[in-house]
Amino acid sequence: MNYNPSTIARIADIKNGIAVHTGALANATYLLTGGTQTELFGVYGLVLVHELYLEIITDCSAHATQVAFNCTFTTPSIAVNPMCAKCAAITSLGQGGRVVWKGGAVATAAVITDSPGLSDVLPTSGHLVGGVGFIGSIGILASDASQASGTFKATVLYTPRTEGAYVAALL
Repeated sequence: MNYNPSTIARIADIKNGIAVHTGALANATYLLTGGTQTELFGVYGLVLVHELYLEIITDCSAHATQVAFNCTFTTPSIAVNPMCAKCAAITSLGQGGRVVWKGGAVATAAVITDSPGLSDVLPTSGHLVGGVGFIGSIGILASDASQASGTFKATVLYTPRTEGAYVAALL
């Protein structure tokens, strides 16, 4: 049976959550050490995050950068709140490699995929992010070494939990 592409997209939204992607981002601009959080997605209201990952578009440099996902809020004011622990080093991670947020306990480290194009670990459970009237963001924090080259994009799949709640790409 063949379905219209818009029907296929709607079924995916219902089953997997609504997908939001950033554009292509330069590693040397956004994967830097020094405690600078890069805000990737705006969060408005309360959402359930099903999946969250970075996908490498062009190969990373040979630097031992580690990445963690965080959320922050301006309304109400809540400082950086870890969604996970940092992953292993993404040293020379190639095109199609991913850094995947696993969900569950915030102490669980993000996972680097087994090989380019294959994510063998998916989130074990989602996170409720935000709340009624909340405004904030989901971002990344790099540590241990800055990247010198390469590009990535980020993706989040979510379901709104409060009326009017949504996630939007900031970059």
